[in-house]
Amino acid sequence: MTISDVLSDLTIEVRSTSFALHKFPLVSQSGRTRKLLLEAKDTNVSRINLTSGGSNAFELAVKFYYGVNVEITISNMVLLKCAARFIEMTEDIFEKNLEIRTEVFLKDVVFPNISNSISVLHRCEILLSVSEEVNLVS
Repeated sequence: MTISDVLSDLTIEVRSTSFALHKFPLVSQSGRTRKLLLEAKDTNVSRINLTSGGSNAFELAVKFYYGVNVEITISNMVLLKCAARFIEMTEDIFEKNLEIRTEVFLKDVVFPNISNSISVLHRCEILLSVSEEVNLVS
């Protein structure tokens, strides 16, 4: 049996991509998902539309939700950091969260190396407003 064999109880749409997911892992790790489900007028909500954000970043975050070992790299760090902030994967929600892992990566891999720092700054250009909001640019 694979994950796709298990019926999902929630579909999250990010732009034009739909993700068939399960509420429990999302609610336990994502403050935004928790809020959206609590604020829904229909208690049996089965679809959420995230109007901002990118599907690539959300897909990486979903893998983290489900316990897939997501390797943080120079190439995906900005996406993961922005996704973690947007979907509120913070330590007040879940102790070993995605936001903390990206912070550790910044301190251990990016900041000590000027080449890595420049690479990350270049990747911030595609998500400039969010990158500034999460203090990646500064």
